[in-house]
Amino acid sequence: MPDDTFLQDLILGYCRQVGGLVELPAYGIHETLLPDEVAARWGVDAIQKFNFAREGDSGTIQGDATLIHYGHPLVESIVAELRQQTANGQFFVNNLRLEKPGLYAVIEKALNLSNAKLFPVHGAVEQQRLYHLVCFNFKASIISDEKREIILPVWMDLQGGYAVKRDDIERLAIFDTENQFTHLASAEPTWIAGETHSLKVLSALLDRARQSALIELEPNLEGFQKRLQRFLGLDRARLIEYYQDLSKDAEKRLHKASEDRRSVMEAKLKAILAERQVKLTDVDQKYRLRVELELINLAIIGLPKLDLLVDIKKRSATVKRQVVWDPLRHIVEPLVCDVCGQSGDGLYLCENGHLAHASCLSPQCVECKRTYCQKCADQVQTCTVCDRPICNHSLVKCAQCQRITCREHLNECHAADGQPRRRETASISPAAEARIQAEPFAGRIKPRKKEPTKEKTILAKAKVAVPPAARGDYIDVYTDPEQEMIFAYVIFKKRELAERTWELTDNGIAVRCRCEKERACRAHGYIHRPMELEGIEMQMERFIRQLCMEYRVPEKKVRYYHVRQGQSFDVPKLRLPARWKDPDVQAVARQEFDKLK
Repeated sequence: MPDDTFLQDLILGYCRQVGGLVELPAYGIHETLLPDEVAARWGVDAIQKFNFAREGDSGTIQGDATLIHYGHPLVESIVAELRQQTANGQFFVNNLRLEKPGLYAVIEKALNLSNAKLFPVHGAVEQQRLYHLVCFNFKASIISDEKREIILPVWMDLQGGYAVKRDDIERLAIFDTENQFTHLASAEPTWIAGETHSLKVLSALLDRARQSALIELEPNLEGFQKRLQRFLGLDRARLIEYYQDLSKDAEKRLHKASEDRRSVMEAKLKAILAERQVKLTDVDQKYRLRVELELINLAIIGLPKLDLLVDIKKRSATVKRQVVWDPLRHIVEPLVCDVCGQSGDGLYLCENGHLAHASCLSPQCVECKRTYCQKCADQVQTCTVCDRPICNHSLVKCAQCQRITCREHLNECHAADGQPRRRETASISPAAEARIQAEPFAGRIKPRKKEPTKEKTILAKAKVAVPPAARGDYIDVYTDPEQEMIFAYVIFKKRELAERTWELTDNGIAVRCRCEKERACRAHGYIHRPMELEGIEMQMERFIRQLCMEYRVPEKKVRYYHVRQGQSFDVPKLRLPARWKDPDVQAVARQEFDKLK
């Protein structure tokens, strides 16, 4: 057996790649016939006999056989040619059937929109077009006091501009170098203007792939960061103790020094303090975690798909979208959020025709309930009196002070000596902390309401009456670290019955709810005092249990998800965003909550 199979595979493999013929070895000698132009380029004869045994082995060189080893001129020539070749590639998936009877019915069943419905477009027909995936292979370097390197592949949908999971694709696809669907036109990117394979599109897609790679690295970095923080603490403690001893010794000598030596000892003490600061800065830099991504190569994979133009409508808005059927994975590809650029289910249709995740929406207008996304945030303002969101269609502008209010607080924008009459809030003291943590709805900030007249009392009571308790099938809880919020969705017969969100604000844990109770909901508008460190997770688990009791959903039917770049991943239990676990943020929220009156 040869002693260095890697060198043998490299040389013989490349000879075959350039068109050479390689005979089976006999007595350790590989006879090779090279094309004339290749032999002339390398400066060797067309017929070669290669021996890959180690130099110095007895009886390994027979006749005119060439001993191949590292540093041989022929090896250097082949390596130089390989370095000049690109490592990128283009492949195609050909073993696909492009027929899907009843495609619109399949799309209608697969897509779930929260506030809109699908409708067929008159005259629209299914189209067969060539779509593309791009696999970016990154070398990720995790650098601190040591350096770790891993190869990280990231798959991106070129037409959609979002990351996709590669497992099913790699398992199902057979990659060919020839395209058997040359008659199909390439689909244009929907997230950026430009040609499919243009440098502009690929560069922008590379930026998104880098962000996806960093998100994918986050779980690996958490444990590494904790380890670095532990070592940093130990090194800082060692340095501080060492320089404290030096400083104490220098101070003692300073007190005992004569007048002519005091200046020298003072300079020495200053030098010790300056050196201490430099060493602490160096150790901070040593344990600072850095991540570097280097693109190694990329592969563009073309695969044919079916798409169909559909209408997405609600009462006040309509938008057209191309919905794609993937014949490789046999799925309808999810629609893409126009705000974050990531795919997702249960999207909302904005009043201006944008599709958006729930976390990508602006606050909903309290008057007309219009829905706007974050791209249309300028369409939503806040009431001067109650600070609730109010859209441009429903706001009232005071003719006297020019302030903006909702209809409920009309003329209260200057009722307190020319200033807005703020809504009354409950006075929460630190002594009531035990009650706040025990009671589910303690600490609510209640808006001031006008006293109804006698003839309108019955009407007012009927208006806020709590509807009969609804029942849910299950509850999905999503933690979004980017939005730093927690979302809970109560589902009944595959339909969203209620949506409740919790956000850790500067004033406490704010709760918003959109459900069948509307204004009669006893959860919407509350602010809770956050508990200490470990207790805040128990506090959130209690809120979720209360939601289960409210909609009569067993706790075993609560599913938890963690959102990363618009894609949700199953997790065994609730995971709080990083902001929620920050003791400084919690302390500020408790202090501000205690100031509420």
